[in-house]
Formats: sequence, structure tokens, C-alpha cells
Amino acid sequence: MTCTGCTRKVSNVLKNIDAVSSIKVTFVTAVVEFDLNTKATNLDQLIPRVEKETGFKFSKITSNLQALDLRIDPATASIGEELRAMAESIEQLDKCTFRISYDPTTIGARTLLSSIRGASLSPPHDDAKLAEGRRRLVTMTWFTVLSAVLTIPVVVLAWAHTPVPYSTRSAISLVLATLVQALAIPEFYTGAIKSLIYSRVLEMDMLIVISITAAYVYSVVAFSLTHAGFSLEVGEFFETSSLLITLVFLGRLVAAIAKVKAVSAVSLRSLQAEKAFLVESSGGTTEIDSRLLQFGDVFVIPAHSRVVTDGYVIHGQSSVDESMITGESVPVPKASGDMVIAGTVNGPSSLTIRLTRLPGKNSITDIVSLVENALASKPHVQDLADKVASYFIPVVITIALVTFAIWMAIAVKVRGQDIGGALGLGITYGIAVMAISCPCALGLAVPMVLVIAGGVAAKSGVIIKQAEAIEKSYKVTDVVFDKTGTLTEGDLTVVHEQVFPHLNVVENEVFALTKALTKDNQHPVSLAVANRIQAKVATLDDLKHTESIPGSGIRATWKNSVVKAGNPYWLRVEDQPEIAALINNGMTLLCVTLDNDLLAAFGLKSNLRDEATSVIANLHRHNIVCHIVSGDSPRVVEEVAGTVGISVLNTAARRSPAEKQEYVNALMSSGRVVLFCGDGTNDAVAVAQADVGVQIGTASDVTRATADVVLLNGLDGVIALLGISQRCFHRIVFNFFWSAVYNIFAILLAGGAFVHVRIPPAYAGLGEVVSVFPVIAAALTLLRGR
Repeated sequence: MTCTGCTRKVSNVLKNIDAVSSIKVTFVTAVVEFDLNTKATNLDQLIPRVEKETGFKFSKITSNLQALDLRIDPATASIGEELRAMAESIEQLDKCTFRISYDPTTIGARTLLSSIRGASLSPPHDDAKLAEGRRRLVTMTWFTVLSAVLTIPVVVLAWAHTPVPYSTRSAISLVLATLVQALAIPEFYTGAIKSLIYSRVLEMDMLIVISITAAYVYSVVAFSLTHAGFSLEVGEFFETSSLLITLVFLGRLVAAIAKVKAVSAVSLRSLQAEKAFLVESSGGTTEIDSRLLQFGDVFVIPAHSRVVTDGYVIHGQSSVDESMITGESVPVPKASGDMVIAGTVNGPSSLTIRLTRLPGKNSITDIVSLVENALASKPHVQDLADKVASYFIPVVITIALVTFAIWMAIAVKVRGQDIGGALGLGITYGIAVMAISCPCALGLAVPMVLVIAGGVAAKSGVIIKQAEAIEKSYKVTDVVFDKTGTLTEGDLTVVHEQVFPHLNVVENEVFALTKALTKDNQHPVSLAVANRIQAKVATLDDLKHTESIPGSGIRATWKNSVVKAGNPYWLRVEDQPEIAALINNGMTLLCVTLDNDLLAAFGLKSNLRDEATSVIANLHRHNIVCHIVSGDSPRVVEEVAGTVGISVLNTAARRSPAEKQEYVNALMSSGRVVLFCGDGTNDAVAVAQADVGVQIGTASDVTRATADVVLLNGLDGVIALLGISQRCFHRIVFNFFWSAVYNIFAILLAGGAFVHVRIPPAYAGLGEVVSVFPVIAAALTLLRGR
């Protein structure tokens, strides 16, 4: 695809197919996503139809299955019925290369390979989107070089003083120009005509087709008339169509280079290690291709080498550099039971890892998929650009026709030329207007910036799941933080526990009840208490009707009594002297009651995140108002606010999830643009309510998170997000400004609006290079600030 007009063409073709819905087309990565009603048609029937109507080539991208590319020599091996039964699909890529798609939960890669005698792994292929971009680059290089080789003699014969007779020069020019015109057929004519017939879209290619056809046809007619003995005031100009085609090819070559650079610069797939050291049943290790790993495998990560795929440590201690995934520069200690992430780099000691996810379906691919999905989502500013671009070509054609008519009139009425001379003059000006006009800068203004920004953000530990988040973040006026797990570390520590006397319950039963209530709850307070009493007692089996109440606690039935665990305000025990003292001491409390009688209280504290104070200070320097909204007690919330530098007036304590949402909604109703940052435990409704919902998580959380943005490197990601958004906005504004200025002045120059200054039609093809290059350069400067 060469511009966003191509995305409209693909969308329109798919919209005309009843079985297709929910269409998303991403220009930069050239990916199309849609829902297909397989009862009406299947993908194998759909693809040829879409290829015919759009002129593009399509290939399937498998998501849930694992794929293995094998070299199978038909002379020595064959694909048997047994393999066909095990594989989900088999696709022949070339004479000896087959892509086997299979379900890795039912068969392993090594088992699959060993089932084919004489088969071997094919060399790894590039990422499909990057490979397609490179193929496009090679194609445009050949087109540009061939066109230039054919065009240069035409230009020399037209402009240089040579002893070659006129009739010979014009005949050679006709032949060479015809060959150049033939090169334009697959690149311009095919797509433009199909767009008009099937999609009813006038795209950029149609402007080029009209321009080069008018110049070429006029020149052929002029050549014929001249050689038939007629005298023309304006003769043939074969150099115009030839040079125009060559320069547009050059512009598309520059765009292809930029797209490959953009996709490769932000790609995370290069983090995937190609080799793995498999631990065999004998205890030894053997080096294998990482594509041959399968579920149940144990592998070794040598010191200072890349982690092959996601898993957990079963032996060894080391530290792992996770900066390439999370942006965190400090190595993270790892020991038995700790998770490791694909693509990170092991430190000074080797680790033995049990695999949990396969290469190609691990944290790296999760993050890449999220970044690509964000590109498929459209911010409002992209809709505006697309709408303007949709009117661009009809307006330009109208301007070109008006320009043609005006210069025809000037030639006849003012200059006294005959109709033939006036026609030639009018055509040159009309061609110049159409050829110089370029909506590509407008079409690339947003997507080129977004693809770079999404990759830069991902490498900084900021995973943007909705492109609209980038658009809104630069407008943020208020940032609302949850407290527990957001401003404070997620791991709370129990620093006080107290069991209160009860006639019918002994101390061990109190702990057993507490454990039974909290063991399956994922709130940080419940997790901390459950971990504290894990080894003290066994879990009760007779707890019934357990119910989690977000923002309050947990309720269940035990021996016909109601047992609860939660915050003291929900349990109405905050006024009891022992509880009030703990609250005044700044502790987070989990209390346990039986039929409203207090059984136990656990006091917890957590440390502030190291970066919390500096992040708040940074936001204040940018005149962004910070808030804390928490379900914790006012005393605890105010203490945290005072430490990090947030005004007590901007705090809200003892808030349920619904009340957190109301707090955010109240700010938004007053005209504020709100970013809510939480840990996703009980603030999902507030995250969804905010203009920009941000969740602090880990690489393994990104696919589950419902927020617009996931931060893998703590609160510093908020600053990174706002910074990236600001820089994106500046570049998008520049791109829109440049696109408008370029097209206005280019059309005026090409149309002859300025006395003695004009752009000849032969040079108008430079318009694509001149208009697109600043847009691409502006987007690529985002890489410098990484």
C-alpha cells in the first residue's frame, strides 16, 4: 500500500462483502483484520476475490496455532497421511519448503519434525510484515532503476542539442516512452482502475494515471500529425510522461525505505533468541533451534545470554536485565520460582528454566501484537485526515480542469494561438497541477508518527493499546492515582496482627477462617495476609457462599454464621479503640468478623515506590494536577499524599470502585482531561471512565489489562507516555501544516499563478518526494528521543 487511499480501497472492497464485518486496515504495517462469517464463505474463497478487486496480494496470518517451516525434498521424503492428520494445515511456500501449522498443546515441534524422514528446519523467515516491506522495497528499486535508464535518453534527446535528426529523435523517444508507460501499468493503472470500478474511490494513482496518460497520448497524437506533414505550435513532449513516472517511482521508493525503517526500528521480534540449551532426561544439555522447544521442556540460560522464552526458574540465582522489555535499567534478581521474560538478558550466573510459553507465542509477541493492534485503531485526528484526503483528489481534478480551461482561453484570446497550440499549452498546465498535487503527506501525517511512537513507547516499557490514548495524553490536565499498588509497592507487609477473644472460636480457627477467605482473592491486602498465615494453619473446607465485594472485602457463610474480612469501615469496627489506634498509626487494615463480632485485625504497611515523589514533582512542573483516590483510610491516604507532595484537598479516601468512577467523572464533567493510573485490582471502572486509562502491570499482564495503556516500568511510564504524546502531537501538527502549505504553493506554481515562475509538468513528479520526505523525517526524529 502506498498511501491511506489504499486503505480506503481495501476497506470499501471488504464492506461490499456481506460475510465480512469489523474491518481494520493498518497502512504502515499493511495488515487487514476482519471478522468473517464462515457459514457464508471461507478465507480461501475470499482472498482471490479481494486480490482481484484491489490489485494487492494477501496472505493469511495464523494466530492461535504454531507454525514450523520445513525443508522436504520430494525426491527423498514425502508428507504422509499421518502428518496430515497431526497438522492443522500444510502450505507449500516453494518447491521444497512447507509451512506446517499445528496445535502445540497436542503435538510438539520435535515430534512433528521426527515424523518426516529426511525433513529439516528451513532457515528462519523475517517477520511477515517486515518481509513484505522489503519485497516492496526491492520491487520499487527495480521499477525506479529501469524507468530511469529508459527515461534519461528521452530527456537527453528532448533537451540537449544533438546532431540526431528530429524524426529519429522523436521515434526513439516514442519507443522508450512507451516502455516507461508499460512499467507504469502494474504500479498505477491497475490499482487506479480497480479502485474506481470496485471501490468507487478516486485515489492518488488516478491523478498520476490521468497526468501521464494525457501527456503520453497528446505526444503520440502530435508525433503522428507531425510525421503526417501537419505543423504544430506545441509538438510532442515524451520526456514529460517518462520523467513524471520516474520521479513518482522515486518518491515511492523513498516511502518504501521509510516504511521498512519505521517497522524495523520499532520491531521487538529481534529480541527472540534463535538457539536454546535443552536439558535432556539424562541431565545433560544439547543445543537446539528455539523453534523446536515444546511444552514440558526445561532449558538452561547461560550467563550473559538472552532468555529464549517465558518460564520460571527451577534452579540457580542470577540477575536479569529487563530493560529491553520494561525500560527498567536496574537488573532484577531471579531465584527459584521467579518468572523470566523472553528477550531479556541473563546476568552473571546460569539459570535453569521450565518453559511456560513457546517462542512465537510469548511476551515478545504479546507486546508486538498490542502495538500493532494500537496502530489498527484510529484516533480522531486520523479520521479528520482521511476525510480531508477523500475530498482532495476530486478538488484537484476540478482545479486542473479549470487551469486547463483558463490557459486555453489565454492562449487563444490573449496570445492569439490556434486551437492546437492552445490545447498543448493547456494540457501542460493541467498535467502539472495534477502531478504536483500529493495527498500522501496528509495520509502519512498520522500513521507514520503513530507507528514510530508505538515502538518507541514499547521499548520504554509503555504499551499503548489504543492509539487514541496518544492523542488524548498531551491534553491531560489531571492525573488521578490509586494508592495501593500504584503509588506504593504492590507487595504489602503485615506488621501487626491481633486476635480478639471470642466464646465460640479459638485462635487457630480465626487464622483458618482468615486464610480461607483471603487465599483466592487477588487484592494486594488479601494476598499479603494470606501469605502471612499460609504456613500457620490448614484451610477450612466448610466455608460456603464466598463472595468478593469490590472495594469492601469478602463475605462467606461458616456454620450458619456470616463471616467477613475487609476494611474496618465496611465492617463498622473503625471506632473500636484497638482499630482506631491502628488507623491513626497509618496502617492499612484487614479485619475479620463473625456475625459482626470482631475476631482479628491485621495491620499492613507498604513502601512508596522509589520514583513516586519525583514523578509527582515532574507532573506539577508541567502544571498537571495530581490526585489520590483510595479505598484506604483517610489517615493513610493523607500520609502518602503528604510524602509525595499531593495536596490533601486533592485526596479521597474510603472510596469504593463506583465512587472512584464518580470522582473521575466529576473532574471530566468540569472540563478536565483525566488520566487515571491504577493497578487494575479494583479500579477497572475508573480506568474505563477516564479519558486515558493507565494500568501498572508486568509483561505477562499486558494481554489481560483492560486499560488504554499498560506501564511495565512503574510510574516513570506516566512521564514517558505524556512526553511521547506531546512529541507526537507536535509532529502531527507539523505534518498537517506542511501538507497544506506544500499543496497550496505547489498547485499555484504548477498552475502558472505566478508571473514567469512555474513548475513544468516533467518535474511535477518530484512532488511525491518533496511532500513526503519532511513527513517521514519528522516521524523518524521520534527515535532520537528514545
